[in-house]
Amino acid sequence: MTKQDRGSIKGWLGALLFALAAGVSAAQAAVLPGPLVTPPWLHDHAKEVQIVDIRDSLNSLTNDPKFSTVKGQKVLEEVGGHITDALSVNFWGLRQKHVINGKTIDFLLPTAKEFEESMQAVQLQPGKPIVIVPTGDDATSLQEAAFFAWELQVFGVPPEQIAILNGGMHAWISAGYEVDTDAIAPMSSSQWKAREPNPALLATTADVQAAQRGHRLLLDARPLAQFAGLERTPVIPVGGRLAGSTALPAELLYRNADDGSWRFLSAHVYRKVLAGAGVHRIAPGIVYCNTGQYAAGTWFVIDRIMGEKGLREYPGGMNEWVQRGLPIVNF
Repeated sequence: MTKQDRGSIKGWLGALLFALAAGVSAAQAAVLPGPLVTPPWLHDHAKEVQIVDIRDSLNSLTNDPKFSTVKGQKVLEEVGGHITDALSVNFWGLRQKHVINGKTIDFLLPTAKEFEESMQAVQLQPGKPIVIVPTGDDATSLQEAAFFAWELQVFGVPPEQIAILNGGMHAWISAGYEVDTDAIAPMSSSQWKAREPNPALLATTADVQAAQRGHRLLLDARPLAQFAGLERTPVIPVGGRLAGSTALPAELLYRNADDGSWRFLSAHVYRKVLAGAGVHRIAPGIVYCNTGQYAAGTWFVIDRIMGEKGLREYPGGMNEWVQRGLPIVNF
């Protein structure tokens, strides 16, 4: 065999391996049917994806589900356990403390390095589709899942590789699927890598101020009572909103299904609901809330489910804005 022949064979093998790798990558990207999956779909495709459980109380991972009896029927009251082979992400670990203007502010976006280390610790694998599983016990759990989905995209995961189990563990258990109560204890780290934050998804304080000056779309994703300054949260010491913002209340975005799980709606229903509420402008623009999770839920609805692009999240929200000493308005 001549040197030229060997070179040709090496080139052919290299091209073949590249094509195979590209084919695998394309196949993985095509696994997910969309931004939301159902319990039956996940049950049938569990081996093809990474199932990532997210919740703000990890103790419930090893608890049994709690049931009650209503009119002779067994009804799930509280989620316990997790899907077999699931990875586990603590929602509270998705934000970090950072020093801004000499002040230590909590609940801020992590750096790429911080997020990378966190994902490596839970053994997230690069390139394999991800199905995020909230508890589904309340609307807040959906927002937590959406926040995680947004962060994954911010740090480089393609959107077609990310979906949320609609209804979460509550819908999974109610559908009769198996629950594992063994502890999730990773024994090693993965090689997952984060990219630098994607500016197309992320708004800074300066961006919000520019939007105010330019009278561009600025959506407040909090409950309407918070937008109106009638209610406060422990994190935000004052009531009010950012000047120039429009309310898109969280109350419009989720429903409690017949099985008791909380769920996202379809794009078709969202268009009707928002139009009926007089909300006609939803993107491009900036969305904010208190510390990021309400806003992430709104972003997921508008960007991923409805397919309206150009909405950026201001993750620091009212928390960062107030800590910076910037003005808010009230009725």
